[in-house]
Amino acid sequence: MSALTIRLATPTDRDAIVTLMQRAYRGEESRQGWTSEADLIDGERITPEAIDQVLQSPHHRLLIAKNGEGKLIGCADIEHLTEAPDTCSFGKFAVEPSLQGGGVGKVLMQAAEAEACRSFAATRMIMTVIEGRDELIAFYARRGFAPTGQSVSMADIHSDPNMTRGHDLILLEFAKDLAKA
Repeated sequence: MSALTIRLATPTDRDAIVTLMQRAYRGEESRQGWTSEADLIDGERITPEAIDQVLQSPHHRLLIAKNGEGKLIGCADIEHLTEAPDTCSFGKFAVEPSLQGGGVGKVLMQAAEAEACRSFAATRMIMTVIEGRDELIAFYARRGFAPTGQSVSMADIHSDPNMTRGHDLILLEFAKDLAKA
């Protein structure tokens, strides 16, 4: 893995983040990696407006990873949960499809965990994964995440029933104790 620079995202990074997330999760290009949702979910993974909201929120820290040439190759967001002050939610996690499995995600996740502790004094991080995505679940388990037993149907959080191509997708919640990390 070449030299990585990880920093907080700025508004000038917005379009590159949107493009990266689309490439990592949707469409043919996403099939190069192992995070593709192309067979499960239609539509945009994220909109520019959604990234703008994250960047403007005091409850979020959106991190980006750039390679030695300055190209955006990864991103991850942590959201401080006001209803659970010791907890941050981890999401908007993407790595350039051709680089998945090369360690970028691991380094980016470690940086996000450190940022959650530093910025929000978090001692716990939660995240969700689509049920049946065993390779992703195994990745997160290797990083110390364990199932909480909580789940939610994507139909309950997305208003467009066509988005999931008729699949009844369930999001499983996982948590990690950051104090032990």
